[in-house]
Amino acid sequence: MLHSSTIADDHGSTLARLKAAHAFVASLVIEDAVYAPIFTRLEAEIAAEEARGDPIARARAIVAAQRAKF
Repeated sequence: MLHSSTIADDHGSTLARLKAAHAFVASLVIEDAVYAPIFTRLEAEIAAEEARGDPIARARAIVAAQRAKF
């Protein structure tokens, strides 16, 4: 069974990795707009990760992810 601190550490680690990737891809988008969909997807993933545990924030993250697809 996972301890709650392990889950919190995983959340923090995932969020940190997503934010680092987002910053890196931002620099790529500036050079070539072909990376914009990846940038948008990372924004949605960050929002979803930040929203874990909050049902209203999760609903917003789902809507944002759906909008990012179009």
